[in-house]
Amino acid sequence: MRIPKGRLFSLVLAAVLSATTGSLSVQFAGAQSRGLGAIKIEDMKFHMQFLAAREFQGRSAPSVELDVASRYIALVAQKIGLLPIIPGGSYFQEVPVEVTTLSPAKSYLRLIGALGEQKFFFPQAFTTSIRTGGPWALAADLVFLGTAQKAEDLEGIDLRGKLAIVLEVPPPPPADPAAARASGAPAPTMAGQAARTRLLREKGVAGMITVISRVREENLAKKGLVFDLAERTRFLDVDTANPTPPPAALPAGGQAQTPAAAQTPALVAAPFYTVDVRHETGAALLGVTAAELAAMFDAAAQQKTLAAKALPGVSVDIAVFFNVRTTKTLNVVAYLPGSDAKLKDEYVTVSSHHDHLPMREGRIFPGADDNISGGVAMFGIAKAMMVERPKRSVIFVWNTAEEKGLIGSYYFVQHCPVPAERISANINLDMVSRNDPNGLYLIGSNKLSTEFDKSLQEMNAKYVGFKLDYKYDDPAEPNQFFFRSDQYPYIRYGIPAVWLFSGTTEDYHQDTDLEERIDYQKLLKSTKLAYAAAIDIGNKAALCKLDVRPEVTTRGKHNMKVVWQRPPQPQTKR
Repeated sequence: MRIPKGRLFSLVLAAVLSATTGSLSVQFAGAQSRGLGAIKIEDMKFHMQFLAAREFQGRSAPSVELDVASRYIALVAQKIGLLPIIPGGSYFQEVPVEVTTLSPAKSYLRLIGALGEQKFFFPQAFTTSIRTGGPWALAADLVFLGTAQKAEDLEGIDLRGKLAIVLEVPPPPPADPAAARASGAPAPTMAGQAARTRLLREKGVAGMITVISRVREENLAKKGLVFDLAERTRFLDVDTANPTPPPAALPAGGQAQTPAAAQTPALVAAPFYTVDVRHETGAALLGVTAAELAAMFDAAAQQKTLAAKALPGVSVDIAVFFNVRTTKTLNVVAYLPGSDAKLKDEYVTVSSHHDHLPMREGRIFPGADDNISGGVAMFGIAKAMMVERPKRSVIFVWNTAEEKGLIGSYYFVQHCPVPAERISANINLDMVSRNDPNGLYLIGSNKLSTEFDKSLQEMNAKYVGFKLDYKYDDPAEPNQFFFRSDQYPYIRYGIPAVWLFSGTTEDYHQDTDLEERIDYQKLLKSTKLAYAAAIDIGNKAALCKLDVRPEVTTRGKHNMKVVWQRPPQPQTKR
């Protein structure tokens, strides 16, 4: 159910007033231990339950739902006592966006066969990704690929310039899902699709039509849905150019590719078009009945061979057009002035992201751990700092569009409302409420400043007692987590930064990442560590010293050219 925009704003206001009543009662207390005591599970739980609600539709950037979440965050920040810092007295830093969507009015798929012509339309019958540079059209003969996965399965079939039609049949689940996730290898479905796509491109195939899986078809039919509005987002005035090999592409719910796979060059430079179709359309393309198509899915699911074959006299004409609009999405930015007359013009930033994933075929991805956990932790830190205010000013940034490529954090450092060279360090909270209740990963803390890393270690030992783990800190680690959260743009600017991280779970980027699965004691400890470290860094005599990379001696944009990807280390013989 989609709540009307006006109703959502009313709910936001009521929730903020309810959540923050009495929140400043400890504002003038004096000790750091009292600051830690001001961080309350019940406060964070209220905000978590609200922001991770299904009514926010996953908070995709950009979206009305994310805008409403942004306004809720700004109202809570204001109620706690944080001040606006964006020019004009705003809590919102507007990030300009160009959104491209598939045009339902112009796009079509036409089948030309023995029975004449049939025309199918988006979004009822088919959909396609928007990875191409612009509108496209393709006319080609059809070839059924069956269960073919290897070159020898396709011998004797002319594929050059053809459209291959395949069935989407998920592979059997791994015997040990946890071990499969920990391996860092692509999910089996993604690995199989990638291998088959490479094979088809080698064979000169022009594109691929996939008849969606039975599970997807039944879900759409049961809920009376059509395909989602395909969308591509281009962020304007944001520089993410990187001299290093980019992080591996991460499919929703999957693991990153291994470095070797991520660095494999494209085998064919020509475009390769892909289309997904519903079962009715797929049956028409294959010239079979609904029952015959169901039998084909049964056979493929049972690992039986479906032979590849040409479909003589059958061709398809596809035309895809786009609509383009410009809009904006919002970073929420607030700050607490420092208590020292000189040091208040220097800064510590505390960050998280509040966007997540769009709805897909009726599935909502609430993103409670990823990453309302980090966002509500920041409320706790802000409340605690009303008790114990550091000497430096603290800027709180709830970033937009992390899931689209760390766009909000890149935009913030590149359009910073204060001089970036005066930011001592960044503490980023992203997925801090699951897994080992006594353990936390540090990513990036030791890359620029030993002093910064030491502060985290000392504050943890003094106040929290996590077992801190650097397992994912290496840029060459297969999952490449180092590149995948909002601490990274700060590091690229020469600003010491850390990602506090609990690790992924089976709910990562799934519709099961729900509030009821949050470990609030773990969230409390993560919040206290971030608060204690921010206070410690905020009170130091000078900015955290840059003493790790010899080429990074000052903060600023000039550091964007520094290479962070370390080549994979050679295997040693045992």
